[in-house]
Amino acid sequence: MAEEKVEIPKGITPIWLSGTTISMFNLQEMNEENPIKRVSCKDILADIQFRGKTSDWEPAKATFVDYVDGDKPKEELEVLLVVDEDNVYGDNFYLCKNEETAAEIIEKFTKKDETATEGEAAAEAQEEEEPRPREIVDPDPINRPWQEWEPSEGVTGVKTAESIDALVIRDCDPPLLKYSMSRQRRYFGLGGRFHDVDHVESEDFKPYRDPQFKENTADKELAGPGISIFGTRFMERESASQCVPSTEEAATQTARYRMVNSMVQYAPIMQETSEDDKEQLEEAVGDMLLRTLPLAEDALATNQTIKVFEDDLLRLGDEETLGNTSDNAIKEYTSPFTDINYSKNKIISAIDWMPDAKGVVAVACTEMASLDEQVEKDGQVRNSHILIWNFKDPIHPQFVLEAPGDIFTFRFNPKDSDLLAAGCASGQVMWWKLGAAKDQAAKREKGASSGAGDDERVSPKDEVKAIKPYLTSTIEGSHKRPVSALSWLPAENEIQPRTGRIVAPTTHDGISQQLVTLAPDGMVLFWDLRQKKEDKNGALLWQYIYKINVSSVEGLGELSGCRLCLSPATEGEEVTHFHLGTEDGELVNGSWLLPEAEENPSHVISSHAAHYGPVVSVQRSPFFQDTILTVGDWTFNIYKAAAKEPVIKSSFAPTGLTCGRFSPTRPGVIVTARADGSVDIWDLLDRSHEASLQHNVGPAAVTALEFWGDGSPNLQLLAVGDQQGTLHVFEIPRNLRRPLPNEGALVDALLKRELARVGYMTSRAQFRRQELSVKEAEDEEKKRAEEEQRAKAAAEEARARELAEAEAQAIAAGEAEAVLAEQAKEDEVTSKLEPADEAAEAQYRLLEAAFREKVGLTVPEA
Repeated sequence: MAEEKVEIPKGITPIWLSGTTISMFNLQEMNEENPIKRVSCKDILADIQFRGKTSDWEPAKATFVDYVDGDKPKEELEVLLVVDEDNVYGDNFYLCKNEETAAEIIEKFTKKDETATEGEAAAEAQEEEEPRPREIVDPDPINRPWQEWEPSEGVTGVKTAESIDALVIRDCDPPLLKYSMSRQRRYFGLGGRFHDVDHVESEDFKPYRDPQFKENTADKELAGPGISIFGTRFMERESASQCVPSTEEAATQTARYRMVNSMVQYAPIMQETSEDDKEQLEEAVGDMLLRTLPLAEDALATNQTIKVFEDDLLRLGDEETLGNTSDNAIKEYTSPFTDINYSKNKIISAIDWMPDAKGVVAVACTEMASLDEQVEKDGQVRNSHILIWNFKDPIHPQFVLEAPGDIFTFRFNPKDSDLLAAGCASGQVMWWKLGAAKDQAAKREKGASSGAGDDERVSPKDEVKAIKPYLTSTIEGSHKRPVSALSWLPAENEIQPRTGRIVAPTTHDGISQQLVTLAPDGMVLFWDLRQKKEDKNGALLWQYIYKINVSSVEGLGELSGCRLCLSPATEGEEVTHFHLGTEDGELVNGSWLLPEAEENPSHVISSHAAHYGPVVSVQRSPFFQDTILTVGDWTFNIYKAAAKEPVIKSSFAPTGLTCGRFSPTRPGVIVTARADGSVDIWDLLDRSHEASLQHNVGPAAVTALEFWGDGSPNLQLLAVGDQQGTLHVFEIPRNLRRPLPNEGALVDALLKRELARVGYMTSRAQFRRQELSVKEAEDEEKKRAEEEQRAKAAAEEARARELAEAEAQAIAAGEAEAVLAEQAKEDEVTSKLEPADEAAEAQYRLLEAAFREKVGLTVPEA
């Protein structure tokens, strides 16, 4: 049966207040005993203005705007709020629209309180008139003896004492059995021994009748004819048993050490001191005391006037650096943004702020799918969306842009927020015109604000229709892999189609019409919004106007670029320069114009390894044009244009880094996002070995972040997107957004000092490599000389062996004279040798004589 709807009286407006609103306006004490309270209209209107449609007071805004109370000013008006405990009118509170209704409600509750007070007084008076209950008191409180119950004649039973005694368990008369079990000590702790057997003995258990279980004739007579009763007849009896724990006697043996008497004797080392030494020592001690006495007195006097254990630095004022002020925490600026249809359980892949609007941010949502799921859905048409959120409504997105695939990068035109370009997973590039959608949204908001009556609530916001792209590039004329980076070219630097040269801009409104895209297929494509043509069917076709292929320095394939950063120069050769990060962790400096007068021209100027994994962020410092920030794997690096190595390299984070950005207001502050859902803020002027501040965003990985701010230190917002499709907007604390005095010069000096350090380390490494090469050459030369000396010694030894053999043969053949002549010649040569060689030759002759004598070869004397 449906509940009967209660008609709401005139002058009353039901309203639902959440716990947050109740806490903000201190309404916790309102209940049945205290059901009414006055609330300031000024505070309510301020809350509606701050929170907008999310405020609980917003449905009754007209009541507070039109509320009057005589001649009271608007600032002093207070509306009467009443608790609706039973939800009579549908909500937990209701408001009084005017003072007449408020007076009636107050009078109603006043009479109700008086009636309740009179009822309580009557109940108390009635309780006082009732007589007190009669107390029963024993007239003869005397301890009487125990009277045991005994059965009378004709009544069967036993005495009470006998009945209790029958239930007592006692030991039986036979002696108790005692068992003692022991085991030899050597069997303690031994495990079981198992062995194999040839067969397993088994026994069959066949059913049989127990001879004791026989037919009971006595019971058979009682049961009647034809009934067989088997079993033994037992009489019923009362018995008791008692469970006792099992006990055992055990013994153990501990090791005992034999006690022995031992002693040691020693004598101190004594040094005899003469009387003269004693006098000199006493004089030295006296002189020392005389010298230190004034110092000790001065120190004691100083301790009495100065608090030596007091930290004087505590008296200094708080310096405006991180960690020294109370306002050093990241705060959430608004409630998180998420949409159940478009962004829930999806990955936020890119974030960008609308340039000419405050409180408007756009996010791109991609599907969270594994590799197998992507392969399975490959070739299927699936749409993706870009959501544009407005701080006025955190529940419904203001605009929804529809794309024919996942969007990994998009950018607003920096001079015209009506133009938005994006890159798709299919390699296509598309752009939207948002002017008409903005006009419709403005009309809708204006109509919603003016169409609400006094007693009417604002209707829920209609579902926003998806906006399709104005132009989309053809698949044949696009990238072959997903677009990973997109950037608008400056309006001053307009490139010529097909050649890529810089020409004078054709637009005079300062709005750029050209953009550049990058994909891992190694191509950098340039696009012009005005360069479009029609096909045979009248459909508009949009293709790139200039294309370059970026190859690796070694020439072993295309560079798989994933992040792009253009040069901010407006003139000179550096206008065409760019930096890009690759999937292999390289930072590449290149130009989209090939250099002239070179044999093998290339778009790559320099390339060096920056990270172990893909580069997830590349950004140029907004304060120093030659400073580049790269983020990848677990670290971030800061490069200067003149260095091949990073001038600053962060320590390794506990988890992988997903993106990073320079602060737009402080040159020395860098923000990085981690895969564990945290955001790290690095202040290089505070510390460089670790993050100065860490803030946990949520349990999901942070996938994108972007700063908003026009360079003013008054307000700086940071948009953070996570892996679950939630957009968080945080307010950066004052000490992290306000630059320190002369901070730009300090950071510039820091970078130059680190650049000099890197240059010195590079030169030292080169010098050490040269030293190492020289040492290796010397070692090689020394090794070669030793080998030559060993070869020479081996040759001399072989020659001596040959001579000995020839001499032995000559002696055996009787040719001793030739041998002696040859020996004489050698003696003549030996006489001309140097003293060292003569000594060696003499030693050799002795060894030779010993050898001849040993083998029995004797030379006849001449």
